[in-house]
Amino acid sequence: MKHAFATAVTVAALVVCPAAAAHGGGGALGFRSNVKTITPAAAGLKATVLDYDDRLQLTNETGKTVIVLGYENEPYLMFKDGQVYRNTRSPATYLNNDRFAQVTLPPQANAKAPPQWEEIDHDAVYDWHDHRIHWMSRTLPPKVQAHKNVSQHVFNWSVPIMVDGKRTMIHGSLDYTPPPGGNFPYLIVAPPVLLLCAAVVLWSIRRTRRMSDEPHPTN
Repeated sequence: MKHAFATAVTVAALVVCPAAAAHGGGGALGFRSNVKTITPAAAGLKATVLDYDDRLQLTNETGKTVIVLGYENEPYLMFKDGQVYRNTRSPATYLNNDRFAQVTLPPQANAKAPPQWEEIDHDAVYDWHDHRIHWMSRTLPPKVQAHKNVSQHVFNWSVPIMVDGKRTMIHGSLDYTPPPGGNFPYLIVAPPVLLLCAAVVLWSIRRTRRMSDEPHPTN
């Protein structure tokens, strides 16, 4: 029984660990997004990508008001006086709730409407999911599908912001590096394998009990 249990746990760990890694956006699939430059540069303004390609983080220590623009160049986020505000009328506010923007926009979402700001954080640092920095499909890019074992550049990206009314661009790059074991669908396979592991353990326990209940020959 001990051997069967150990085997089941080992298999489960091998399956679950890669699956957990997939929570970091496209990292488990080999995608990496990185900030390259901020143009023009501003002292105290920093940007970085978190969890491979999942979120963009902005640090505003410039002492100036910084506004992140949405997908239709509407005001989306505002960094001002050490606080962060979000425009409830920006479509990006709702589209960013899902990695593939599979959401229904509420009636108040209107990129052309005057901003309606709500305070969301008391900090000079904030991160959000931005669709411009990752691959927007559940299917791998055609060139990646054609050469899954080759590291390659996917595309360049940019996120527009306003620094005290001056248009500034965060430039970055999305790249692909073959993940260990390839693009295996761990999240799909994991549940059946875990069920199999549980069945093996249960069978072993029942078998051991039956053997212990059987009469043993005496000398």
